Amino acid sequence: MTAQSNQDQIAYWNGKAGEKWAQEQAVLDRVMEPFAARLLQEARITAGMRVLDVGCGCGTPTLRASSLVGPTGSVVGVDISAPMIEKARAQSSGRANVQFVLADASTEKLDASFDVVMSRFGVMFFADPVAAFANLRSAMEPGGALTFVCWRAMAENPWASVPREITLGFVPPPEPSKPGAPGPFAFADRARIESILKSAGFGSIDITAFDADVVISETGIEDAVEFSTRLGPAGALLREAPDDVVRAARAALPAALAPFLDASKKRVAMPAATWIVHAT
Repeated sequence: MTAQSNQDQIAYWNGKAGEKWAQEQAVLDRVMEPFAARLLQEARITAGMRVLDVGCGCGTPTLRASSLVGPTGSVVGVDISAPMIEKARAQSSGRANVQFVLADASTEKLDASFDVVMSRFGVMFFADPVAAFANLRSAMEPGGALTFVCWRAMAENPWASVPREITLGFVPPPEPSKPGAPGPFAFADRARIESILKSAGFGSIDITAFDADVVISETGIEDAVEFSTRLGPAGALLREAPDDVVRAARAALPAALAPFLDASKKRVAMPAATWIVHAT
């Protein structure tokens, strides 16, 4: 694996996608909250530990981990996206036990030895996942723990699949990705995750399903449509679409999202399915 392996992802997350995720941090943190909370619980972080957060984004899980390790511990967040790392650094002002590094975690040789490596949806984008996890393993103390959360199949994630299916009625379908190609759902196959981690030298692998509803809106259907067309698979399909196509897709989405609206007519919560992965 060479330093060029992840150039497509580096370009993507340093372009409009990275800028958009930085701008939408509050919304994304709300959507991902059930999984961030479970990740931190499963990572078993305690005072004094050294923690690496892979694909840290704007740094919310990183900062929460820094509160758990306290002044005697330290946390490093690493991400390939300059817009998100910039925002993470701004939000970490005054925290002496946190550092944010702009780097490719799949190849970067990190100086410290970590007790815990964790990731909230940040490890599915490696061009060579075996080499990437082997690199992360080399940065860990003997007996160190790896814990991450990743999406299961898109079909098990209505928050992603429902808007995508509606949007495909208005745009040409994208070319099919190769199985296991880097992307949000690259780790849908449990057996593949286990094989990758074993090949990278990890043991005591435990992979558990964790489902939760994600709140894509707290103010009603219109905001849910905004979320679905700005972010996620439907947003990706509409990114380069003409304005009239975007308007048509948006007009069709309320009916598809209505079954997920609660009695208050404000909160839109949709099912999401993940794996919680732990290894040593």
